[in-house]
Amino acid sequence: MAIPTGATAILAAALAAMSVSVSAQEGAKPTEGMSMHDFAAKWMMQQGDLADIGFYRDANARLAANGDGRARIVLMGDSITFHWQDAELPTLDRTVIVNRGIAGQNSSQMLLRFEDDVVALRPRTVVILAGTNDVRVYAGDPKDAAPAILARLRRNVTAMTDIAAAYHMNVVLSAIPPIARNRQGSVRDPATIRAANDWLREFAKGRGLGFVDYGPVLADAGGALIDGLSADGLHPNAEAYRLMRPLLAKALIEAGAPRREPACAERQPPARP
Repeated sequence: MAIPTGATAILAAALAAMSVSVSAQEGAKPTEGMSMHDFAAKWMMQQGDLADIGFYRDANARLAANGDGRARIVLMGDSITFHWQDAELPTLDRTVIVNRGIAGQNSSQMLLRFEDDVVALRPRTVVILAGTNDVRVYAGDPKDAAPAILARLRRNVTAMTDIAAAYHMNVVLSAIPPIARNRQGSVRDPATIRAANDWLREFAKGRGLGFVDYGPVLADAGGALIDGLSADGLHPNAEAYRLMRPLLAKALIEAGAPRREPACAERQPPARP
């Protein structure tokens, strides 16, 4: 994907500032001979917790120490998962539902924290809702970015699914929820979302995984998010979550979760927008 000239200039200036900062650090090695891409990647990785692994660290420790013997279901996702309030989650029996959504995350970040926020909690089932932020494009034409976006999403979802299988977890994959018509095109390409959802559906079918698509209750005839189900055209509101709840419950039951009343585990991290 070609980066517009203005964006290239901004990126170059930012990387130059990074280079000065890194060079000023005690013991820093010269960066001559490194490509902009290579330097940017390494600089970002050394900054610390790119995946926000620390976001749920304390809550995870408390959960691990409480000796609760009920089966766990972990919800892994971005802001759409994070903002799903306990009162709007499905009703299941002998089960604790653990919300591990973090606002703004893409599937690469979810993969990086999968060990800490899913595997370490020893769930019976993990629900993965990824892709809304993967399909967001920050520079250039969103349509041009589609091949790279889809390849990255496929790699990351496959990796998370493989890890879950190694730990004998049930997996429920989620389609990317619809977005409002005025949110489409400028940074998120509707065709890319459709292609991602087609792949997620077929991948789940081929692997024998659970799958949930919220489109039937959230989208209009043209596939856009129905007016009144979101304040910003992207994030579901309380009414939307109430519509989503029975679809998730059905997918969880088909994946082996018991029915009736749930308990929702403490999440307690700082509030996110």
